[in-house]
Amino acid sequence: MKTTLELPDELLRRTKAAAALRGISMRDLIAEALERQLSARPTPAWRRLAGKARKLDTRPVKDAINAEFSQIDRATW
Repeated sequence: MKTTLELPDELLRRTKAAAALRGISMRDLIAEALERQLSARPTPAWRRLAGKARKLDTRPVKDAINAEFSQIDRATW
């Protein structure tokens, strides 16, 4: 089936070059890329969000734990 795609100039240039280097048509390269992308397992939502999450400062919690453990009498432990 024929279709028309609008691609940014740089992407089109890279696509043509990649196809030429592989010795295949641009049509085959695009078809292979789409097939690979569509058959890939989707990334779970939690994993996509995890990369965007802020890293929490855990020092206050660690300090509180260390303070509590420092009060333990090792002789009676």
